[in-house]
Amino acid sequence: MGQRKPRTRKVIWDPAALPEPVRVGRGRSAVELRVRAVGRDLLVTVTGGQAHAGAVAVAAPGGVAVEGGDGCLVVPPHKEGPLARECARLVAEAAGCTCVAVAGIHQDEATPDEIAAIVANARAGMRTLAAALDRVPAAQRYCSERLPKPSTP
Repeated sequence: MGQRKPRTRKVIWDPAALPEPVRVGRGRSAVELRVRAVGRDLLVTVTGGQAHAGAVAVAAPGGVAVEGGDGCLVVPPHKEGPLARECARLVAEAAGCTCVAVAGIHQDEATPDEIAAIVANARAGMRTLAAALDRVPAAQRYCSERLPKPSTP
């Protein structure tokens, strides 16, 4: 009889536990936050207007420092770094896992008042998303899949 391969436990977010996209604001100041599971961790996109990847931030729960700086990369001349960083930190704390946040919000010729409204809407969306993740019962945060142990060459 053949020998059974050991199985590796894969821990993933239960897709049913993840909140629906969060939309805040109207018109040119509207933003949308979407969350996706990446195994046991989360990926959040913060977009509005012409969506793009202007900044990426990573954060771990408990204020764990990320190697290589403040955990944020910004593509010049984009200015979404503070929003990406804030989102990653809020979600990591609320969800208890690592979070990568990608932010890209663009409106042609946005006025200072529109920019302030966009930032306020993004922050309100982050708080809403973090609160929804914080309410997920521990038993639903992760589920287990039993997968065959990968073979190594």
